[in-house]
Amino acid sequence: MKLLRFFLLSAVVFAAIASCKSPKSNESAATPAHSGAPASGGTGKTPPLVNVPVDEIKPPSASRVAFLTTGWWNFNMALHPNDSLIHLNYQHKWLKFKENQVFDVLVKGQVVDTGRWNFDDQNNIIYLSCKDPYINNTWTVMEKGFVMIWIGNTAINTTGTQIRVANLRTPPPAN
Repeated sequence: MKLLRFFLLSAVVFAAIASCKSPKSNESAATPAHSGAPASGGTGKTPPLVNVPVDEIKPPSASRVAFLTTGWWNFNMALHPNDSLIHLNYQHKWLKFKENQVFDVLVKGQVVDTGRWNFDDQNNIIYLSCKDPYINNTWTVMEKGFVMIWIGNTAINTTGTQIRVANLRTPPPAN
């Protein structure tokens, strides 16, 4: 059943991507995403930082820690129902999870932020607390192998944003 939901969600995501028109390229839209600073996206406003209760749930299982701490995680697509440019806020960003429930946000191979993480195994929700307003939140997780879809539909995260995060065994590129 989870596999069917994953494929249906992926089909919806890819259909939405295919139906979007590409925005005209301009330097001001590309600069924030490349520098690691958040862009405003299509809505013109940065989401507020929310209080993510990382410490209010029990620690993640050993298998979840092993899964997340393997390799580097790359944000390779993001969609939002009202913001066709939301993906600019995730481009070139990578996560490196550590066993002590700390994670680094990397851009061009450099750490630009460090935060704390936890995982609610029972509800399949990842908790990420950091200074990046586009990452800092709770996300429902659907996974297939080493690809995850994070969905903003939790009690804390009601953004509706969906992010595809893929694992790679090699470090992120420096350019």
